[in-house]
Amino acid sequence: MMKRTRAYTRQQRQRAIRKKLDIIQRILHVERLPIVGKLSKGKVHCSCNVCRYEQRYRIPKAKEHALWQAHQQQLNE
Repeated sequence: MMKRTRAYTRQQRQRAIRKKLDIIQRILHVERLPIVGKLSKGKVHCSCNVCRYEQRYRIPKAKEHALWQAHQQQLNE
């Protein structure tokens, strides 16, 4: 197993914070948060129709679609 460096860990933490902060700024229109580092823990989800397109229109995920096709193929044989 490869050991991660502190720089790698810092970079991943900043990436997660940046992604969650972007969602909060786009959806909630909040300019600044008092403690941004709290975003490195937990989940922040965007529930807009663009991000939830498959769920809104009940489009199956690729994995579910592949399982369904495999099931149909077994029934045909």
